[in-house]
Amino acid sequence: MDRNRVDAKNHYHLRTLETLPLEQLEALQFERTKRTLLRAYHGSGFYRDLFDAAKVRPEDFKRLDDIERFPFTDKQALIKDQQDNPPFGRRLCVPLRRVRRVNLTSGTSGMGQEVHCHEDGSIRAANASTASHFAAAGLKKGDLSAVLYPLGTMTGGMLSYEGLRTFGATPLPLAVFNATQKIDMMNRFGVHHVLTTPAYLTRLTSLCMERGKEPRELFPRLKGVTLSTEPFSVAWAVRMEEIWGTVVHDIYGSTQLNLNYAVTCKYGAAPDGQRGYYHLADHFAMVEVIDHETHRPVRFGEWGEPVVTTFSREAMPLIRFRTNDRVRLLPPDLCDCGRVSRAMWEAGTISRYDDMIKIKATNVWPQTVDEVIFSFEDVDEYSGRVYIADDAKEVAEVLVEFKRGGPGADTRVGLLERIGEKIKDKTQVSMRVREVAHGTLPRFEYKARRWTDERIKGLERVTYMEKRPG
Repeated sequence: MDRNRVDAKNHYHLRTLETLPLEQLEALQFERTKRTLLRAYHGSGFYRDLFDAAKVRPEDFKRLDDIERFPFTDKQALIKDQQDNPPFGRRLCVPLRRVRRVNLTSGTSGMGQEVHCHEDGSIRAANASTASHFAAAGLKKGDLSAVLYPLGTMTGGMLSYEGLRTFGATPLPLAVFNATQKIDMMNRFGVHHVLTTPAYLTRLTSLCMERGKEPRELFPRLKGVTLSTEPFSVAWAVRMEEIWGTVVHDIYGSTQLNLNYAVTCKYGAAPDGQRGYYHLADHFAMVEVIDHETHRPVRFGEWGEPVVTTFSREAMPLIRFRTNDRVRLLPPDLCDCGRVSRAMWEAGTISRYDDMIKIKATNVWPQTVDEVIFSFEDVDEYSGRVYIADDAKEVAEVLVEFKRGGPGADTRVGLLERIGEKIKDKTQVSMRVREVAHGTLPRFEYKARRWTDERIKGLERVTYMEKRPG
């Protein structure tokens, strides 16, 4: 979105905290982190054993960077704790009578679902962090927002729904409807705002265009579309802004944080056709960004893994939790909207270290392939797989669906060649690219999973074929 078309005024939900001078913000982080360490050590057998094993105590935290002296926690440790001590583990620091909400992680990693308990204060902080984004995006009290995330035990839909109510807007929970019905409901109520994922926004866009109507015609009152859960390219975001006639935003949160910790401001995720910035809710959590391998803090401009220490979660705090997410750390002074944090992150590029696929001894990020393929406007959807062929060769294959009523056969052949060339240029890996009929590939309403790794099965098949007599 052209910055000159954005409201010059800045809007806040928690003005004092969001604009706290840096020195005061760091003092707040220190005091709240200190209290969290003390509460966890004295109230949780899980953390007491962890700290004792590392020979560190809360009293050793004397300045912010002393957090590096404390041990990491991770998903495996949390899962093991709750399996050994069902159902909540030994991390609960308050009596059960104070717990007001229980959330589970999605379990899509294949390692199981973490259990997270929240008391009233944690819930208020979660809702306020989300409301801060709606204020920054320019929503007003009474505006209608279509919440397309599922409402369930995960935090995504819950935080969106309750954050809108906290802000004073009106959520329309539409996840139970199919895509066509969602469009009809959004049009019927004249929504001002939409919360969804990049994959599902693409799906809705395609359906609107098949009706012969651009979304900007169907939803003329839109003030913004807020995305989460997946990375996307600048070219895609710019195209969505043109088609939907509004600013595309992005937010980052997690069940572990129980916050929407990183949010875009009024400028959105792709101002002036460039990457935008996430502003960080450092008044609710302390999040380090470390090198995934060396565990040392990264410098501005580098990629790293967020490590979460919460101080808004009294019931079940997290201390130095390794997220396995991948973010690009940026200096804090790149935006003029007035928000203050110790750093910023690059918007629209967050992915996961476990999403990376090693193909032909080369690290390939699905995000990179996404950006290549969706830079071609005629592409509707794609999927990728890596497998071992019958001749024992490792093959990466990309299946592409073009939009209904798209280019002719000769043009499509040329586009497939160009897609393959551009993928090779960006990833250094040759991939087979072929077309499949429109409607063949799955669509995604929440987290897109476009890549599958079938190499283990392939190796088993090749080994069996080699053992056959004759």
